[in-house]
Amino acid sequence: MKFENNNKEIIKKITNRSLKSNKTRNIFVVLAIVLTTFMLACVFTLGISFNENYQLMNLRDAGTTANTYLNNPSEKQISEIKNLNITDSIGKEITVGNVDSNKLKKNEQNIVLEYIDKEAWEKQIKPAVGDIKGSYPEKENEIMLSQSVIDLLKLKNIELGDKIVLNCNINKKIKSIEFVISGTYTDYSMVKRSNIDKLAYVSNDFIKKHNLSLEKNGVLTIDVKDAKKGDAEKILKQNIDLNKNQSFTYLYEQSNSQQNAMITSLAMVAIISLFMILSGYLLIYNILYIAITKDIQFYGMLKTIGASPKQIKRIVKGQGLRLSIIGIPIGIILAIIVSFLVVPAALEGFSAGTYYEGMMPTQAHFTPLVFIGTILFSLFTVWVSCVKPAKIASKISPTEALNYTGKKSKKQKKNRKSTNGGKLYKMAWYNVFRDKKRAILVFLSLFVGIMTFLSVNTFISSLSLENYISEYYPHDFEMVDTNESSSDEIDKKIDEIKDMDGVTSVNAIKFARLNLGFNKNILMPSLENSYKTYADPDTYKKQLNKYIDQIKKNPDKLKTMVAFLDKDDIEKINKIEGGKIDIKAFNEGKLVLVDGFFYDGDKNYDFSNEKLTLKNNKKDKQVTANVQLISDGEKVIKFSGDNEVGIPYVYMSKSLINNLKNDNMTDWITVDCKKEYSKYIKKKLKSMQKEGYIDAKMDASENFTQSKIMMNVVGGGIAIIFIFIGLLNFINVMITNVSTRLRELAIMESIGMTKKQIKKMLTYEGLYYAGITLGMIFTLGLGIIYVIAEMTQNLADYAKFIFPTNQLIFLVIVITLVCSITPGIVYKFSSKQSVIDRLREINK
Repeated sequence: MKFENNNKEIIKKITNRSLKSNKTRNIFVVLAIVLTTFMLACVFTLGISFNENYQLMNLRDAGTTANTYLNNPSEKQISEIKNLNITDSIGKEITVGNVDSNKLKKNEQNIVLEYIDKEAWEKQIKPAVGDIKGSYPEKENEIMLSQSVIDLLKLKNIELGDKIVLNCNINKKIKSIEFVISGTYTDYSMVKRSNIDKLAYVSNDFIKKHNLSLEKNGVLTIDVKDAKKGDAEKILKQNIDLNKNQSFTYLYEQSNSQQNAMITSLAMVAIISLFMILSGYLLIYNILYIAITKDIQFYGMLKTIGASPKQIKRIVKGQGLRLSIIGIPIGIILAIIVSFLVVPAALEGFSAGTYYEGMMPTQAHFTPLVFIGTILFSLFTVWVSCVKPAKIASKISPTEALNYTGKKSKKQKKNRKSTNGGKLYKMAWYNVFRDKKRAILVFLSLFVGIMTFLSVNTFISSLSLENYISEYYPHDFEMVDTNESSSDEIDKKIDEIKDMDGVTSVNAIKFARLNLGFNKNILMPSLENSYKTYADPDTYKKQLNKYIDQIKKNPDKLKTMVAFLDKDDIEKINKIEGGKIDIKAFNEGKLVLVDGFFYDGDKNYDFSNEKLTLKNNKKDKQVTANVQLISDGEKVIKFSGDNEVGIPYVYMSKSLINNLKNDNMTDWITVDCKKEYSKYIKKKLKSMQKEGYIDAKMDASENFTQSKIMMNVVGGGIAIIFIFIGLLNFINVMITNVSTRLRELAIMESIGMTKKQIKKMLTYEGLYYAGITLGMIFTLGLGIIYVIAEMTQNLADYAKFIFPTNQLIFLVIVITLVCSITPGIVYKFSSKQSVIDRLREINK
């Protein structure tokens, strides 16, 4: 009976000495482990950082974690909701009043005074805002201002503790109140949305002084648990009795967006990590496999002196573990250094030039999960890579070790005694698939590397700067001035811009908010579709009827933004509408256009017998005209203000401006200029601007270019590494093939096969690897490229598919050259000795 010796110390010594005797092999294995660990750590860090920052970006855009609201709640209802155990937080919000200012009214801006309790501030609002200084108000005269309020009130160099006097409309009474600023913060969502009410927070003592209560003046803000969102609506409906004027409002869209982002980023990390583990496995496995085959006689002798298969496996795996202890920390350190540089830049590039610019944090997240996950995955990769070589070393007998060729001994399914079988290309084909599993893994490795590179290039090439600029920035400058002026003042500004050096063309569209006559046949389809789409499905009819009652009581509430178009602008819209607009009637003021954004796009509306009446603010002038519905005029016109939900935008002829005598107008001016004058004109336009914003093509181009550079650096870097690993795996396979077949090749040469023929056979083998891989690229790969192109076009409406022809040709040449040249080079270095010397060395 055979007993295994417990020689742990001897096993350690053999393992360490084996490592010392294979320094070149060790360097390559460590580099492979470093590369695998580095890539895994970078991908994990980028994926987790993107997920965390993307969720925070969405939260900042929402302005709160709350997703369900109940107006005028009673204490009983609050207690019942808490007992349902479906919430993460329940906050209280009371609207106190608003800041009374003629300037704010003129610019259609509003600052609301609001109180929220500690739970609402700490758990709902605080996570969604930034740059918090000071604290939430506690004393009666304290106030907390957001950055958007500070900008709106033009409070420069404001400090905590400063005093500010505001005229406040509270309980329909105007009071001048002196406040002390207790805190400030940045409200990202309010800064981005110019037409949304801005908030200033007051204390609990302040609302008590003015006899305000949650039940009469407030809203319950609820953050429903993620796991309960599917059932929350049903649970609340069954368990909470509501008064006649109460209703729950659900806003889950934000939370779902965060969840989808998390799933997407985790899926991407999982897929890329899987490819990296596969590529790392191939690389490490092939290096160790070569080492095992070279030292196979050594392991055979160990078995002769009593080493058990388990002990030999321990020696092989022990070498991999010791090399991992060196390679993994180096890989993690390199990943941390690179991630600190690349991740913030990549995240910044992700939002550059978009609505979310400034909202997206750029912090790299290094959580314990990243380090633990990277270490475990790297160790797993090394362990799996060692299993097969260790198994070969442990099973080999001393006799087999002398004759080992790496070829599996099995019965041939086919009789190979034929002249055809002796042809070089036939022999090469057989040799490629003598180890089918390894051949498939090499094909996959090369395929993954090439497809990653082509996919990244397809994605980035489709997002071309030219398409982006032509789609969103047809003019060098777009200038929107929300400081209401008269038509004559706007004309003077246009003339001033025309006189600037370098300006080639100027076009202006004037806007006014006009009173709208309630034509039921025109407005009700738009209102019904909008409330059905955007409001609570159970209560939208009640909310719509309430809004219509308000309009009937106060017709001045019904207003719409009107754009006044000249002949060129209406021609552009008519082209989009397929020439269906009566241009003559429009230019003569007999026809107005209604934008179809709020209408149901699947229905056909006939307004040919309808008329619409619009009045100026003084109501001393009005226009009544025929109506035509258009699909989407905003492809040509950007409105400078928002309408109430369901109230359509209107387009009318510029010739009607004087008929209405409306002095409260805004403007949207487009300016084109010579390229060399861009910076000068941008500076001049900014000096003219009072309120509003300026969009410059040069800024958009710079931001977009920066974003593409980051995508190229991150995506291209990963793709190149994959190709590098794929080629390394191929080179290692060829080295392994030649190393394990030296005896076989020497025998073939000894019986008459020339070195030239052997090199030709090996070259065929390399070309088969290249041909099969390229065959996969031109079949399955083209399908993947098509899917990537479709996804890119769905992601960005300006994207246009550009096939990566040049990149594909380059890769075909590189892959073909490497695969055809490598086998011959490997054989050349392995066969420098004479045939007799090689046979003697092999048979020692």
